[in-house]
Amino acid sequence: MATALKNGSPKVPFHFRVGPGYVDLWAHEFTHWESTEGQMHTMTDLAESLHNLLQKRDQLQMARGVFGQVSVYYPDVYPTPRQQEVLFTATHDFFHTYYSAVSATLSVIRRHTNTFGEAPTHSVGKFLTWWKPKGIFMDHAYPLLEKARAFRAFLDHKESHPPYTWHTVGQNGLTKIMLVGAANAKGGIPEGTTKHPSGWALMAPDEDLVVSALAVQLNALIPEIGANAAISRVLKCTWAPKPTPDDTGRGYPIFAHRDVTISDIYRRTMSTNVTVSRETASPKE
Repeated sequence: MATALKNGSPKVPFHFRVGPGYVDLWAHEFTHWESTEGQMHTMTDLAESLHNLLQKRDQLQMARGVFGQVSVYYPDVYPTPRQQEVLFTATHDFFHTYYSAVSATLSVIRRHTNTFGEAPTHSVGKFLTWWKPKGIFMDHAYPLLEKARAFRAFLDHKESHPPYTWHTVGQNGLTKIMLVGAANAKGGIPEGTTKHPSGWALMAPDEDLVVSALAVQLNALIPEIGANAAISRVLKCTWAPKPTPDDTGRGYPIFAHRDVTISDIYRRTMSTNVTVSRETASPKE
């Protein structure tokens, strides 16, 4: 079933598409100070989880790419059932991997209680609420992260959520997965869903915006850990990110996390000696 939705494009502060280089940059930043073996393992797992999330995002978008005129037998852009199923599977895999990446983020935080304090450990929903005042751009990021968590819960925890069917629908020119279910006996619908002719509906959040909302939290996570660490080795670091074809090619912005007074400034100075000689000169000179 295809339905056109006329919602406007979301307004968010992170107007860039996250690529592997963004993850690599922050993962390398973590190596600038001494960490325990457990702390290093959790950061490695987080980087791998985010890389995996990027792959699932790209696979989802490749699955969506066939929802154009792909065959002379479907001139009216009518998707086949198999194409719809592939999109649903890719959507499911993305949000399952998203949950793993959030859990990996929580693991890093749990290994740094001296910096962040005690975080909730048994609920991703409670963790996101706890992280909200500590994160960056959370006025925009938190709703995306919470919607992604809720959507994944509907997909993977059917025993505690009402039954649904799924549809492919159009939203802002993109084909997405929408879950649809019936209202309860009193006409109530699940929290976080919207009313629908069939009862309730829940649209899959935009995967690119979800990735950005989660990945940009590295900008709040890593510098906060480094603030209490000895970072003298930064001055000797010659590492430079190597953009891949999946990166923007223009580098990535590094946002100021908190309104603080800058007490230390580190500069890496490169000196170049240049000799200039003049071959000819006018008689007057």
